[in-house]
Order: sequence, then C-alpha cells, then structure tokens
Amino acid sequence: MYAQTIVYGLFAARCNHQGPGPFQRLGAAREIPKTNPFLKKLFESITGSSLEEEPYVDFVDDLVAILANTDMEKVLENFGKRTRQEDPIVHFYETFLAAYDPKTRERRGVYYTPEPVVQYIVKSVDHILKTRFGLEGGLAHTADVVQYDREEAFLDGQGRPDRSKLLKTVAEERPKVLILDPACGTGTFLYAVMDYIRAEFMKRGDAGLWSAYVRDHLLPRLFG
Repeated sequence: MYAQTIVYGLFAARCNHQGPGPFQRLGAAREIPKTNPFLKKLFESITGSSLEEEPYVDFVDDLVAILANTDMEKVLENFGKRTRQEDPIVHFYETFLAAYDPKTRERRGVYYTPEPVVQYIVKSVDHILKTRFGLEGGLAHTADVVQYDREEAFLDGQGRPDRSKLLKTVAEERPKVLILDPACGTGTFLYAVMDYIRAEFMKRGDAGLWSAYVRDHLLPRLFG
C-alpha cells in the first residue's frame, strides 16, 4: 500500500505540475490537487525531508526523475477520447493496480464505471423519482421530509450515556430523497449527481441559488 501511495501521489502531482521549475519530490505534495485532501496531507508526511533517511529513497527519486522528464502533454494528449474517462488522476489508480497487483484489485473491487454509464444511471434514477414516485424535483427534490423515531441514551451529569436508564425516543425528520453510494471509490457517482443537479439549475436560470442550495439541501443529503 505504501508503494502504491507513493506512485499514485507522484503521478497526481506530476499531472498537476505547472512549473516554473522542474518537477521535484520535495515540492510534490504542494502540487497534489486540493480536491484530494487526504492524499495531499498523507503525501506531505511521506515524501518530505524525512524520506532522506529511508533506504529506498533512491528508488523514489528515480521515479521522480522519470516523471520529470516525461512529456505529460503527449501522455495525456488523447486521454479520455476512446474511453471517455476524462480525469487521469481519478482513473490512474485502477490502471496502476491492474498491473501492480491484479489480485488485490479483484479482491477490493477496484473497477471504474465509465462516465457515460454513470451519467445514464444518474439520469435514469432522476427520471424514475419524477415519474414513478411523483417527486417533482427528482434527485434535487427537497420539498418532502420523512418523519421517524430513533432511540438514544439519556446522558448523565458528565455528558456520558446513562446506562441505568431506558433509552428515550427522539422524533426526527429527514429529506425524502437521500443519495448514497455504498462503494464510493473516487466519488464518480456522487460527482455526477452534483453535476447533473447543477446543470438543471443552470437550465432554469437559478444560478444565483446554487451556492445556498448546495450548502443547505445538497451536501446534507449526500453519503459515500
């Protein structure tokens, strides 16, 4: 896993490298996209100056040198034209793992769903919500809520669960449409849902309402 993280992180950083200086290991963490904060933070801790003391630092530097001298414009020139996979950073890990450790890839189910398939599924779910469930907003629907009861413990004077008392029933409301991707991976489906809903907002001329909608009604309904 450590080797995979090093290679994946360096590739992501190299794809994002804009110069002006040459691509280097010590600056790689700063060039990992902010859209991947977990990898960015992890990479800062494993590729910094502390790596100098590791016996494999020369191998990492060799990889950095290869990436630094690679013509990335040529590498990415036709990326996505045949497979419609448009983001190399998102899709590289599947390709890498297929060559590096195919058994692990199969065991963990690291298979990327092509974007046209994702878009079709998202549009289909939106259509079904509107036509069969009568939810006018489809995936963007927030008009209805579901009421349900849940149980929780009473708290003692120190704010800890008081196990000497029976559980209490608490009434809650949730939006009727929640969006869950149980095998989130790189978040392709959740991103497609957000992109689809945003496109619907733009079509209706509601661009000014988008930011507030995302904060108040979209993000609280996304789970992955």
